[in-house]
Amino acid sequence: MKKTLITLSLILTIISSSFAGSNTGADFLKIGIGARPVGLGNAFTAIANDVTAMQWNVGGLAQLNQKEVSAMHSQWLVDTNLDYIGFALPLSGKGSSGLEGRSVFGGSVIYLSQGELEGRDANRQLTNSFGASDMAVTFSYSKQLIVNSKPVGIGINMKIIQQKIETEQATGVAFDVGILSRLFSQDGPFSAGLSIQNIGPQMKFISEGYNLPLTVTTGLGYNIGGITVGLDVKQQIYENRTIVSFGTEFLPISSLALRAGYASHFIASSLNSSIADSYGLGAGFGIKLFGTQTDYSFVPYGVLGDTHRISMSAKF
Repeated sequence: MKKTLITLSLILTIISSSFAGSNTGADFLKIGIGARPVGLGNAFTAIANDVTAMQWNVGGLAQLNQKEVSAMHSQWLVDTNLDYIGFALPLSGKGSSGLEGRSVFGGSVIYLSQGELEGRDANRQLTNSFGASDMAVTFSYSKQLIVNSKPVGIGINMKIIQQKIETEQATGVAFDVGILSRLFSQDGPFSAGLSIQNIGPQMKFISEGYNLPLTVTTGLGYNIGGITVGLDVKQQIYENRTIVSFGTEFLPISSLALRAGYASHFIASSLNSSIADSYGLGAGFGIKLFGTQTDYSFVPYGVLGDTHRISMSAKF
């Protein structure tokens, strides 16, 4: 019963934030996808070099030179589960103005399930149970160009979003754009990224409209040998909230990666923050075996519990 009440309170928090002034709805779009990026503290905008790039910075998807598939399962808060599957398909070609480039197509599905909840009437008597779920289907295109002898990836996502609670549902469309570039030299260790996510009209649930969680993120990355470092500054436009994230990945051997990261509020317009956002310390690891990679990450949410993500990916 306690779990049911906590889960219901989480849903109501998301819904109420949807209809409250400057806040937003469809907050599940803020939840980090992929155990590797989350283990890096969500500092992935200027790294974004695997299939999950379409969820962080679609411009980074152009770095892929092999087909790649990935799947993730997350035991999120209480009885809530988050599942993801994505794929990327690189194609060789020429960019505009004769610049050599690579085109990459991708697609993904994110599904957040709340499980079955008890229904009660105005007198607190049991009624039929009900469920709630959120889903986003994403179609991606990214292109690599060579600008001033440096590779620059640009990309765009189109998302189809659906939220359901019992028999009510809301449907919407959103777009992401992103760019990721090497700095100073073609093979240099520094990179920079810019991602603008969830550009689109309001969604409407029953008779109430709410904004999508429009977000602008800039990032810096550094990679040399077996060390990768990322720094992101994320601005959530309607919430007037800034989040700073930092993460590092260390490969003691080629088949093992150790990760840690931190994300925190920098500015907040109110004392309340969305439960869909993750703040604080996170960690994880990755193992490469037999042509596949398995990643795990752990992020604590204090009194709400801990979250675990496990991802598997393969290139071919």
